[in-house]
Amino acid sequence: EIEWVSISRDTSEADLKQRKEVFNNGTRYVNQAPVRAALNGRLLVLDGLEKAERNVLPTLNNLLENRELPLDDGSMLVSPDTYDAHKMGISVHPDFRVAA
Repeated sequence: EIEWVSISRDTSEADLKQRKEVFNNGTRYVNQAPVRAALNGRLLVLDGLEKAERNVLPTLNNLLENRELPLDDGSMLVSPDTYDAHKMGISVHPDFRVAA
């Protein structure tokens, strides 16, 4: 399975992490494509990466290089090795891959 993100100058951190949405008279955080790919071991396709603003690049870099990403709901994605060693956070699936 594939998760696809089309990146433009208007892409924000929320487009790459989580969005807060209204749901049943309340709010909830909804995982966006990079988070879904990381959790489910899918291929993440980043289309137009060269158009990304500099402020979103550290977010992507941290997920791609370190397999770590703090989420807006207070949880944190961590590499499988970090999860195994410390039993904290949410483990990134070992099959998670990225194509740009």
